[in-house]
Amino acid sequence: MILPHQSNSRIFPSTEDENPEELSQMLAGRPYHSWDSCISRIRDAQAREVWEINQIIDMEPRMKAMRDFIYMGDQGFNITIGEEVFIGANCTLLDAPNDQILTPAHPVSPEERNGLKGKEWAKPVTIGNDCWLGAGVTVCPGVIIGERVTVGAASVVTKDVPSRSVIIGNAGRVIKKIKTNDTLEPVSAEVV
Repeated sequence: MILPHQSNSRIFPSTEDENPEELSQMLAGRPYHSWDSCISRIRDAQAREVWEINQIIDMEPRMKAMRDFIYMGDQGFNITIGEEVFIGANCTLLDAPNDQILTPAHPVSPEERNGLKGKEWAKPVTIGNDCWLGAGVTVCPGVIIGERVTVGAASVVTKDVPSRSVIIGNAGRVIKKIKTNDTLEPVSAEVV
């Protein structure tokens, strides 16, 4: 099996003095050191590419470059974008405008965190097809958002969201179900 980072010629192979073990740990969702030299090189390469994309003024070539390099964030190997998804400007994927889709998790204990020397890990976030996230939404690590979900602006999604739901608030709560005929059915507030 070829992993996503192995098929990206801009990033791999690792240099002779690098050990890709921490990268493998990260890709597997296990604790890893985020300032590992291999991971840092990849992060820096992607930052350079984002900078280059931002220098393109004409819309058509800029959009092509963004489609070829959709990710704006740390590493982005495990991110896939479904069909008919719109992502607004300034979206942060950690992995709509100013949305934050966060995957990093850190130890609660300061001794385990050990400043920048402690390990971190990623919890995947899944967003189903045909979802709409309003401006300023935060999706926390490990959350699964079902299909055809609407998340209101500035909501914080801390738990899984069932398909065909409308969710608002901090912490977000389901307020309506979207029926198959596109009518909305109110539900008692269910924190997710």
